[in-house]
Amino acid sequence: MYLIIVLLSYITTEVLSSDPSEVFITVDEKYFKTNSVINIKSGQTLSIECASSVIGSDSVNYKWYLSKRPYTQQVNQREEASSSKVFTVTANSTHTGYYMCLIRSEEGYAVFTPVLHVVVEYFDIETVSAKTTIEPNEKVAVLKCSQINANPAPIVTWKKDGVDVRNINLDSNVMHVTGKVVDKQYNIEENDLVILNYQDNYAGTYSCDVEATGSFFKGRTATAKSYSVKTAASFSLMNDNSSQILFIDNGGKPKVGDAITLRCGACGYPTPSYEWYDTADKKLQTSDVYEVLETSMIVKSIKATDDDTEYKCAALTATSKSVESIRLTLSDTVPKFNKTIENSQYNIPGATVILDFGLEVKGDIDIMWNGQGLDKFILNDDSTAMANRGDLNLDNDNNVLTISNIQKNASGVFQCIVYNEAGMVSAYKTVIIRESQPAQVAHTTASTTDITVKGNDIHSVRGANFTMQCTGSGNPTPSDISIDVPDSTSAIASSLVKVNKEGKYIGNLLIDKVTEQYAGVYKCCTHNFIKGLKETACVNISLAVEEKVSVTQHSEDTDYTLVIGTQVYGTTGYPLSASCKATGLPRPTISIKRNNDCGTVSTITKSNDIEIIQVDYANDTVCNTDSFQCCGNNTIQGTLYSDCYDWITISFVDQEKPNDVKIENSGNLASDDSSLVSLMETLELNCSAKSFPESEFTWEYRNSESASNTFQKLDSISFQTSVTKSKGFTYSMLNTIGTAGDLLKGTNYEFQCTAKNVFGQTSVIKSIQITSSAANQVSASVYLGVGIVLFIAALVAVFIMYIFFIISSGKKKRSDLGIMSCLVCKCCEPKQPVDRPAPHYDYKLLSLEKMATNSFHVPLYSHPRLVPVEPSESLSRAPVYRELEQMTIQTNSMNKYEQLF
Repeated sequence: MYLIIVLLSYITTEVLSSDPSEVFITVDEKYFKTNSVINIKSGQTLSIECASSVIGSDSVNYKWYLSKRPYTQQVNQREEASSSKVFTVTANSTHTGYYMCLIRSEEGYAVFTPVLHVVVEYFDIETVSAKTTIEPNEKVAVLKCSQINANPAPIVTWKKDGVDVRNINLDSNVMHVTGKVVDKQYNIEENDLVILNYQDNYAGTYSCDVEATGSFFKGRTATAKSYSVKTAASFSLMNDNSSQILFIDNGGKPKVGDAITLRCGACGYPTPSYEWYDTADKKLQTSDVYEVLETSMIVKSIKATDDDTEYKCAALTATSKSVESIRLTLSDTVPKFNKTIENSQYNIPGATVILDFGLEVKGDIDIMWNGQGLDKFILNDDSTAMANRGDLNLDNDNNVLTISNIQKNASGVFQCIVYNEAGMVSAYKTVIIRESQPAQVAHTTASTTDITVKGNDIHSVRGANFTMQCTGSGNPTPSDISIDVPDSTSAIASSLVKVNKEGKYIGNLLIDKVTEQYAGVYKCCTHNFIKGLKETACVNISLAVEEKVSVTQHSEDTDYTLVIGTQVYGTTGYPLSASCKATGLPRPTISIKRNNDCGTVSTITKSNDIEIIQVDYANDTVCNTDSFQCCGNNTIQGTLYSDCYDWITISFVDQEKPNDVKIENSGNLASDDSSLVSLMETLELNCSAKSFPESEFTWEYRNSESASNTFQKLDSISFQTSVTKSKGFTYSMLNTIGTAGDLLKGTNYEFQCTAKNVFGQTSVIKSIQITSSAANQVSASVYLGVGIVLFIAALVAVFIMYIFFIISSGKKKRSDLGIMSCLVCKCCEPKQPVDRPAPHYDYKLLSLEKMATNSFHVPLYSHPRLVPVEPSESLSRAPVYRELEQMTIQTNSMNKYEQLF
């Protein structure tokens, strides 16, 4: 079986043709962009290919590395597996490990591919048998599992007479060694079985059983070693009463929320007892947090703050105490770079280059740098790794690589790789070393629909949002950029955003909602340093705010003047001013056309964008009417723009105080009685007044039944008003906020409306009665009349249809007519007399809503299943009857009449 693995990398002579992070692995036409694991069976053929696409290079070489862990810095743990592009091996136990390919171009550019973790699986267990005899006074007896020829590491279980020793009540005297061995005296190793203070009942057959893990052999079991254990006949007593801890086990690296078991195994005579202590040396007891057992202690739920917490295990006999610390360590986190830096860095020969990606990680890590011109990985002691290219300093604690006195031949891609048990992260930085170039700056604002850019000039419309941009360049890359703004716009200086990107320093000034105050000259400067000298470059950017001319009416209402659209009304005997306004940037010029020469014309400049033309009429003017038109124009970027407003008409009217003031009720009941308002509807009153100038209104009200009987002003919580003006008339609408019944608790109210202008005021009072009558109620007599008419009409229509049916069928039997006559005349099925006093009868009335349809419920009072009842006392005015059966007549359906009879 052949597996082909292709690892691709892309490299250029100046910068990478694509991001190196796009390097990927191909396995059976599946692509992996990160580190991958391949499980293969021992004896299979593994073929891996390191391929690259390099632009501008005539020669590319390859090196395959194999290590027991990826990117290891220890040279003795890493070997060069091959220097060819294709590397083929027959998988065996020596080929398990981490493969990575280093690709170099002739120019010295280099990059690592992702890591391929090859796991060669095998499970070849041969059972070994042994016999051993243990002395009764032997303090520690060790049973070892034989050499386990399996990969990945299998699960080991010790059994006594076929039963897991963990399930046998052997107290604390038989222990499977896990974790870390701290004893050096008894040659104990992990996965050994320790028998302490041997007794006769410990004799038996012990076996070391293994269970395969991985992919190919998972679940397969075998016995690696079997012991036949006996005891000697000696009965000598043990003299050593001391305790000694043999191993400790922190349970691995849990995640937050996991439960973890800490173990401690000790020997001693008699068998030691155990105690557990926390960091503060407080003895632990079983609780919500811990469960304390014989040789173990369980932390029930790991918290983030538990990381690196130290616990203590104490083994005690009567005369001895042995203590060991066990450190709880959370699982590693995948390394993460916490700084964002641009892909490329430009500098000059002799400069100092600092590569700092930052690092955020938990757990032990390996850091490796691979860079231009390096024949091996960059390590702390690689003082000659960049000979003739620069001086190297690697700060592993902070993951910072510093290259001082860098030379042109050190240009290239530098790769930082950080790895721990949780995963790997890598980042790339292209370093370009070339001759110095003084700082330069260019205006790089882009045109939009709202702004036009011509060289260093920006033409913006009022209200536009845009970004003014300038870009600094040079070698080394400029270290800063600034934009000075006009004094009138100093507030926007803080919106400058600086970006260092690809060897350029870019300044972006965010300008929001441009006004004429933003116009002016903006100065953008940048600088760099060459051989200690500051090189500065600046550019002036001119911003012009522009707006096409627009002319509007500018006359205003006064005590003696009313403006309605293009009409301006003045009061006879009082001066009047009418005007129009031209707005634009640059400020427009304004002109006027007139029908006569009365009045005085003046031009007023309000600001750098507004020009006003005004006509003033004196109080003794001989003009009763006049009209004029205003036009304006301005020029923007060489183009003339013009705009004119409609003709404005001037007229004078006689003054008068408010008169003909009246209040009208707009409620639903007002058609019957203008004073009625239903408590279930909104109170709506409209006050109108005739006057010139127009009136201002004041509303007041009072409860006629109240003892104080004084008018009070309306509050804005319960009432709202609105005003409408037209020539010589003013209207004010008063509404309750909610229904009248919610706000007005009495029955009789008076509302007073006062209309006022400069010549006087007039008041009027309207009486309002709050009633419980519904807006849609109609008198009973009206409903009764409508009901009788509809009932008679329905019977006549049925009778005519029936006659028509008899005639059309040729059957004119008298008996047929008799039946109909009998029905109409109520002669059929006489009712039995009711033994009770004759009550008052009323009829069910048809609602207006049902009358609007073509379906009516017609009570047939002669029908035997209609039983009259006495009216209800609570509804004495309402029509009452008990309807046991109703008949529905559809007036638009002939078939319904036939069904009825």
